[in-house]
Amino acid sequence: MQLLKRWTIFTLYLIFKAMKKSPYLLFLIAFLFLFSCSSKINDKGRSGLKGRVLSVKEIRCDPVRSNDKWVAGESLAQDFRILCFDKKGNLIKSYKVNMEGDTVTSTTSVHENGDMVREVFYSREEVSPTESIMIESNRIEYDRVSEEQVNWNIWKGDQQTGHGATYYDRMGRIVMQKQVRYNTEETLHYIYDKILLMEHYREDMSGNITVRQFFDYDDFDKHGNWKLMLIYPDADKIIPDFVISREIDYY
Repeated sequence: MQLLKRWTIFTLYLIFKAMKKSPYLLFLIAFLFLFSCSSKINDKGRSGLKGRVLSVKEIRCDPVRSNDKWVAGESLAQDFRILCFDKKGNLIKSYKVNMEGDTVTSTTSVHENGDMVREVFYSREEVSPTESIMIESNRIEYDRVSEEQVNWNIWKGDQQTGHGATYYDRMGRIVMQKQVRYNTEETLHYIYDKILLMEHYREDMSGNITVRQFFDYDDFDKHGNWKLMLIYPDADKIIPDFVISREIDYY
């Protein structure tokens, strides 16, 4: 159960509350669940990364046109995300860090026999005007049903707040996810060109598409990993809503 997604991660509770209002949160949800339990390829490979990747830093930026191409402009957020991988290509930690260098939220992943079985989400809480601590906010427990399906449950303490199932193709890529929260069911769909995510859309209980995003990539490093992702609201891909700038460190 290795697996995104993505990635920079809000606590799951806040994501589910806010995702209907923000296309960026939808992208984060898509990236997050690209890291969820398939034995075909590891977390690193599933996110399209090549080489001995140690960590990935991602910043959401304003798209700026320069020399007939889109580039990353100023940051659109007050924070950025860092994903950390072990030498086997498993996602082990992720952080959301503000511009002052303080960790705002974090996630740890637990693997057993090469499969991800649990993700635990932490958020910073102020305990005094001068002191803050990281506390557990949510966790996801994974249960493999078959090579093509993994069921999962979301917990906040002892309370189950959501559940769903993730489905994979023969290459181990996530192709669909059904998720239920507060008796509302949604289905997420993922479309690829080889290993790269090219389209992602969300479908409600009536079959209506509520949000759709299209992805493109530019500025690849010597390992073949993209350094710029462009997120578009439609298939024409004329003007991106925003871009993700990525810095990668290797072992």
